[in-house]
Amino acid sequence: MAPYVDGSTLASGRRRGKVPRHARGAGAPDPAPPGDPPSTQPGRSRRRPRRSLAEKILLGVIVVVLLALLGAGTLYGYLRYRWGQVAKVAVPSLSAPSAGAPFNVLLVGSDSRQGETNSQQASQFGSPSEVVGARSDVIKILHIDPAAGTARILDIPRDTIVALSGAGTAYGRYNRVNVPYGVSADALVQTIQNTFGIPISHYIAINFFGFVGAVDSVGGVYMNFPYPAKDAYTGLNITQTGCQLVNGGYALAVARSRHYEYLKNGYWQYDPTSDYGRIQRQDAFLKALIQRAESRYNPLTLNAFLGSIVHDVTIDNTFSLGDLVSLSQRYHAFSPSGLQSLTLPTYSVGYWGSFGDVLFVKEPDAQAVITQFLGGPPQTPTTPPLAPSGYPLPLSALSPPQPSGTTATTSAAGTTTSTTAPPPAAYNPTPC
Repeated sequence: MAPYVDGSTLASGRRRGKVPRHARGAGAPDPAPPGDPPSTQPGRSRRRPRRSLAEKILLGVIVVVLLALLGAGTLYGYLRYRWGQVAKVAVPSLSAPSAGAPFNVLLVGSDSRQGETNSQQASQFGSPSEVVGARSDVIKILHIDPAAGTARILDIPRDTIVALSGAGTAYGRYNRVNVPYGVSADALVQTIQNTFGIPISHYIAINFFGFVGAVDSVGGVYMNFPYPAKDAYTGLNITQTGCQLVNGGYALAVARSRHYEYLKNGYWQYDPTSDYGRIQRQDAFLKALIQRAESRYNPLTLNAFLGSIVHDVTIDNTFSLGDLVSLSQRYHAFSPSGLQSLTLPTYSVGYWGSFGDVLFVKEPDAQAVITQFLGGPPQTPTTPPLAPSGYPLPLSALSPPQPSGTTATTSAAGTTTSTTAPPPAAYNPTPC
């Protein structure tokens, strides 16, 4: 029997001392307090029935949102009712795809604290007065090719420095890629399209409360922790090893953890990979969530799941229910083994002015990854990625992409570093 890890008791407070790198400079912090030790109780036995249709397309809570909606396709009237409750937003800069052509969906995890309804939420995440505005805490792009029946995910580290588009002057000319979301969804779409040449056709965002509610609505998720783990900034505090049932509070702490520590041989070890490690833990958690959603799939659970997220999800107003139904029909036999996950190559030169420790896009490696992601070359960027000098990289530096298999290049700063994210570490949790 797996133990139960309860994150509902995460307490208020802040860790004193070193400020995380994303809290410095113009990018806003995402303060989160340390938590009390988790309580445990016997968990339930796990079942793993066959995977349902759309729960095989996307990673993430945003993904599971779509999958749950698609899974209710036979209850079309109910689906229309729930679909009508989802907030819609105009995103004028979206690029409409041709009928049947590949298209890209921007998936955003928002760190906005707006809408908090109780003191417990404020103690876990910081109140709206403590954490002003909103940033895209998670940025993923889903590439869907309906004709080929394929899907791929591209992760963009949120500390990547870029030239902003559509954001006015409030945040300066350059800033982290997660900052323009605080202006509008359209500003984030413009920034991504203009910097990376990736056309965005649809937009989906979910906030912290939707994330926690989605996990709790399916009764938590099972994750295997090879070592005790903690993160004082997100409140993560796992005292037991092995497979255990983790509820929404701790699930969010796992997914947001960038200062992950694990207890090995009597000493606390620090994960040096930061954003890359965070992305890997997100992917592991989200796969666990998909498995759990499948095992608990029934009309009552579906209703609880949809009810827990419809008020915390926002989509663009061109994404129709008909689009979702069409995708469900096309991807009913999609295998999760066919879902490829890529991460944009970046590098750090340490502190960069008042911005702190940010990441720079590594070219031409990024072009190679984007070309692989899109299945063809991207559009020509209108605001190319920045060099540490503060000037945009020349277009000649973006192409031609390096041949597949290249593992290192010399960056603009003159140092040779890896061009790909490190492989998942043995100390990270995994689905179980």
